[in-house]
Amino acid sequence: MNPTLFIDRDGTINKDCPYCKNASEISIYEDVYAPLAELSKRYLIIIVTNQSGVARGYFSENDLKSMNERIQSDIKSRGGTVDAIYYCPHMPGAGCRCRKPALGMIEDAKRDFEIDINKSFVIGDAEVDIEMAKSAGIKFIGVRNGSIKDRVELYAVDFSEVLKIIKMEEEKSKQEK
Repeated sequence: MNPTLFIDRDGTINKDCPYCKNASEISIYEDVYAPLAELSKRYLIIIVTNQSGVARGYFSENDLKSMNERIQSDIKSRGGTVDAIYYCPHMPGAGCRCRKPALGMIEDAKRDFEIDINKSFVIGDAEVDIEMAKSAGIKFIGVRNGSIKDRVELYAVDFSEVLKIIKMEEEKSKQEK
């Protein structure tokens, strides 16, 4: 069973450019690389992202695939690994099983990988990420969005702090055994 980091994309891994249309518009936060390189050694790294720009006609699924490949490639070039990217291409209110906070993307990942939910984390910057983590019974780490800071137990201003929090949680878990 694999501990897993389910990480939101826009606003968490890369700067949120509303409805980015192509890979050249993706700008990954610099503080993501070193922590993900280290965490990739102990965790599956799975990106879970709502991408209604597909349904809205702002970009195609091929464009989205190119953007996601850019993120995977950039992280790999700096020593990290993104094991999978799951996305919801539907509009809000579409009633699909995959749009966060629904659990479809996590369920798909559990089907595709042997995931240890009890040793996993959801990392994100939005209310839907908090709700998804809570529904799935996974610890949540809020990052970058100060407006959610008071709503979560674990909060980091950047991925360097995410790494510290995960190390502290791992240590706490060892002591509880």
